[in-house]
Amino acid sequence: MLRNLTCPKCNHEMDEGSISESTRLNYASNKLTRPFVGKFVPLAAARACPACGYVELYLDPQRLTQVLGQ
Repeated sequence: MLRNLTCPKCNHEMDEGSISESTRLNYASNKLTRPFVGKFVPLAAARACPACGYVELYLDPQRLTQVLGQ
């Protein structure tokens, strides 16, 4: 899913992974008005640097577009 890239902080090779099903991390855009019911976008993938600990999280951009109504 993700391309292997180097860490933007220390240039070490990033490790690709995923978000655990037991983890309940979701994204809610500031463009949304409350309530957010049904408007969260689950995080789908992650990349971490084993050298410095930098972490990147990714979501499905199509799902975000749907939630934002674009």
